[in-house]
Amino acid sequence: MTPWLPEFLRSPVAALIGEPCTLFKILKSKSVAGISLSSYLLEVLANAITLAYSFRKGYSFTFTTYGEALFIGAQNIVITLLILAFTERAAQGVATNVLLLIFTYAMFTPSMVGGALLSMLYGLTIPLVISSRFP
Repeated sequence: MTPWLPEFLRSPVAALIGEPCTLFKILKSKSVAGISLSSYLLEVLANAITLAYSFRKGYSFTFTTYGEALFIGAQNIVITLLILAFTERAAQGVATNVLLLIFTYAMFTPSMVGGALLSMLYGLTIPLVISSRFP
């Protein structure tokens, strides 16, 4: 899809191309019919774990390690907020995002989530993403 780009930019650029299409479709149609809130929440959770794991393992200077998770995670948060807004559950959206921020903060804080637990959670990101694909 992006063979002309340097290797270290391919994954993040591919991430930028995929999800905006969904964003534009939602904004154009003003509808989230057929989009699963639980799928996007599971993906955001997996992205937060991946970002925290990469950061705490010292991969923060290797953009390809966390770049895709960063871009897709941000886009999925926006899509999640749109789902909640268009289904008139804005209060749930605020509560969900506050809980997500608390969870993400805990993942980045070694005194709250130890290295062994974070490694275990990182191992669960693949099952989280796979389960997010089921309706």
